[in-house]
Amino acid sequence: MSPSAPADRADAAERLSSLRALRDRAGLFLDFDGTLSEIAPTPGAARPVAGAADVLSRLADRFAVVALVSGRPASDVRSLLDVPGVDVFGQYGLGTVTRPADGGAVAAARTEVEEAASSRPGAWVEDKGASVAVHVRGADRPDDAAGALRPVLERIAAAHGLVVFTGKMVLELAPADTPGKGAVVTREVRDRGLQACLYAGDDVADLAAFAALDELAAGGIVAMKVAVDGPETPQDLRTAADEVVDGPVGLVRLLEVVAS
Repeated sequence: MSPSAPADRADAAERLSSLRALRDRAGLFLDFDGTLSEIAPTPGAARPVAGAADVLSRLADRFAVVALVSGRPASDVRSLLDVPGVDVFGQYGLGTVTRPADGGAVAAARTEVEEAASSRPGAWVEDKGASVAVHVRGADRPDDAAGALRPVLERIAAAHGLVVFTGKMVLELAPADTPGKGAVVTREVRDRGLQACLYAGDDVADLAAFAALDELAAGGIVAMKVAVDGPETPQDLRTAADEVVDGPVGLVRLLEVVAS
């Protein structure tokens, strides 16, 4: 865990203790990229860090819910980290929403998205079926590419009734009724009658899950927000967190404590 004020450390330790005490009514919700795997040059190159699968397996035996909540399709996440007893909610919960098999508005916008991406050498488009993402990590100046593409993609999204999700070096167009990570966590906590919840993430989209935990905590649920720190972790996420850990390896260490 990263250094923090003694009171903060005491509070984090108390939350962890409560989570463990309530484990049969507690849920652990975790992002994948940058959280359980290091950020990779391409999505296909990502791999879970050592110990991730083992600790998730032990947690799944002990806690009411252990789940991965990712922007990736659920099948993609499972191909990289398939642990019995661990639920997967892919594409920001989009898999729980019924829509046309061809992607509807996303399919209609895809050509425009590809044309926009082609204006920035090194940017490339990932077709996720129900959503479409533009990756800029391979561009000569990724931040400049993202800055130039964002307003263009937002206009395309607005014209087709879509929304844009922002991530680390990626801009993703998805249906407007995409739940988002916060809605996924809120739904699962309430539907399953959980009394405690931990969420860990490293990116902009994880702020929605943090906000959801704040609302759940206001309703009496024990909640712990963990930011997984790295070179691209947004400062807003660090500030909002109850605890900050040093990269995916640091998260695995924290989860070992939770599982003990």
